[in-house]
Amino acid sequence: MALEIELKLKVEDLAPVAEKLKQLGAKFEGDFLQTDAYYDDCEDSLINSDRCLRIRKHKNHLGEAIELTYKGARENHRFKTRREIGLKVEKAEELAELFAELGYKEKLTFEKKRGLWDFHSCKVALDELPMLGKFVEIEGPNDDVIEQAQKKLGLENLKHTPQSYAHLMEEALAKTGSKKRRIAFDLK
Repeated sequence: MALEIELKLKVEDLAPVAEKLKQLGAKFEGDFLQTDAYYDDCEDSLINSDRCLRIRKHKNHLGEAIELTYKGARENHRFKTRREIGLKVEKAEELAELFAELGYKEKLTFEKKRGLWDFHSCKVALDELPMLGKFVEIEGPNDDVIEQAQKKLGLENLKHTPQSYAHLMEEALAKTGSKKRRIAFDLK
């Protein structure tokens, strides 16, 4: 089981961050449209214990990949830290059927546009989500390396957002009174 350590920052504009990554020699890994589907039982036992079960579809110009991820409860660290197990899977639909047989239902699904960079021993994601806006996520091997990357990118004055995107999306939906459970970009 791997340990996920990440810092999430809300930003107004991703373009200056992308430009800074280029200037600093970061390696661009590609743009993706990700669709994240979160599952839980009827009692919400995963979310109530700060855990999650997710099927993620990654799409880009090369095709689609599917990943199943389990994330454990957060640990007490400076940045969001939790145990994570990820598996590549072939068919999301069959996995969803298996979850249903085990008593898990799809609770929330949303899209995310993600530009992914390799920088300073970290993965830097430039994310845009409907209803939520734009974020920079820095995932790395430890808090110190992540903080160094944050400083090199000139983002040290931004406040850390400790909540997951799923939690932020649930809050945004509750504020609007929306009963929607599938949130996508409006591609009109």
